[in-house]
Amino acid sequence: MTIAGIRCTPKKIYYSIIVFKENDTFTLINQKLIIPVSFNIPDKLKYVRKTILDIFLEYNVIRAGIRVTENNAQSPDRFRLMLEAIVQELIASSYVEAYFTGLKGSISKRLDIPNDGTITEVIEGRSVFNGITDWSSFSTEHRESILVGFASSTL
Repeated sequence: MTIAGIRCTPKKIYYSIIVFKENDTFTLINQKLIIPVSFNIPDKLKYVRKTILDIFLEYNVIRAGIRVTENNAQSPDRFRLMLEAIVQELIASSYVEAYFTGLKGSISKRLDIPNDGTITEVIEGRSVFNGITDWSSFSTEHRESILVGFASSTL
């Protein structure tokens, strides 16, 4: 089974591809998609949609998750919200069997990580997740994409 976890920022899309093997092990591929600055907004959205779809097809992704902006964000970036929306639309209209849009609380619930500050420690890299030894070396955005990917594996 292959799963994708996605975390958007206004300038980059962080994604993690998690390939589960038969013996309960997995391979983790972390990448980021840099959004061309020279494109206008519709072309940026088209670029992201097409490229993420190509990635899904290349890896044969059957489940996916996207980390979305928290509802109580003080000043959410409008372009990030557009990116999250276009990625959600892509996932919903693709061949992906099941998908998950995750806030911090829903991610922690699906992963059985307490939302008492423990999930924040995991996101910040102070606590290791799922035995991934180099967990703290990943960026916060990649850690979130990994977590939402694993959360979507529970669907």
